[in-house]
Amino acid sequence: MESQQSIRTVSLMISIFVLTIAFFVFTPKLFSNKAEPVKKLTTAAVAPDDHRIPADVFVVKAETITDELQTTGTIAANQEVDLVSEVARKLTRIYAREGSYVTQGTLLFKLDDADLLAKKKKIALQEKLARLDEKRFRELLATEAVNQQEYDQIATNLSVLQAEMAIVDVELAKTEIRAPFSGRLGLNKVDVGAYVTPSTVLTALDDVSRVEVAFTVPEKYASAVRIGQTIQFTTENSNQPFRGSVVATEPKTDLNTRSLLVKAISENRNGKLVPGSSAKIAFTLRTSTDGILIPTQALIPNAKGYSSFALKNGKAEQRELKTGSRSKGTVQILEGLSLGDTVLTTNLLRLEPGVAVRAANVN
Repeated sequence: MESQQSIRTVSLMISIFVLTIAFFVFTPKLFSNKAEPVKKLTTAAVAPDDHRIPADVFVVKAETITDELQTTGTIAANQEVDLVSEVARKLTRIYAREGSYVTQGTLLFKLDDADLLAKKKKIALQEKLARLDEKRFRELLATEAVNQQEYDQIATNLSVLQAEMAIVDVELAKTEIRAPFSGRLGLNKVDVGAYVTPSTVLTALDDVSRVEVAFTVPEKYASAVRIGQTIQFTTENSNQPFRGSVVATEPKTDLNTRSLLVKAISENRNGKLVPGSSAKIAFTLRTSTDGILIPTQALIPNAKGYSSFALKNGKAEQRELKTGSRSKGTVQILEGLSLGDTVLTTNLLRLEPGVAVRAANVN
């Protein structure tokens, strides 16, 4: 019994010795290798940068901004007229081919003038006799064979006949319808043999070497319209862009539409601009070289209009904006931002005034 108890005592002492050695070997590693990384992790978790909201930013810089007004207008011929006769007579001949180009003064239509020619012949014979009488009485007056009153009566008769001849010539000229200006003829409305009156339209004549473009501008832009200003426009029958120049405006705005009527002239040498067509017009109101444009995604709608967040001293600062014209993806800022400001464009729903922000990407 005593030997067994001694063996147990020795075994217990050996176990205690082994445990003591293991404690002193592994305890320093436990505290030296693991405690320090835990401390570093805890420090990183409470770093101030992780509490800042990341957001993309846009730096405001000077931009060239062209403020344009989009409107529609109507194309008209530079000159256009319906050709009619001044007198009621029968049409005897048509000289010009319909749809052709004619120059100013070209004879287009001829009316019956037989009676006028006969009247002119009669007056010519009377005038010839009156000239002979005037010559004889002038010679007799020089010798005092006739008195002044008798000579005056003969001379007056000659003057009357000359006046009647001039009237016939005017009436004969009215039987010839000529082109008042160079242009293109329309379709004939009458044929030879028709009896025409001053209310009968013979054909139309249009000068399309240049065209007029008429359009309206809202009254708030009326002061921006200047004579000589350039416009650009397109038409439905051509994708080619055209240019014109403002030549005149109405002296006042229309009371019903509150708009100003403007007329521009455009060259039409190739004939692609057809009078009566509609035109989509881009009218430049003003050009600014120091304008401000920001992405539309930076806008925040509110009751007053729009606002945005700017980054100042590392924090978000809300700015009330006054916006101008818009284009694809950008908007003009008239008030609220200055050149050099930094505008936040993402994470806007998480932002509030005074919140710390970290710039993620700079545009």
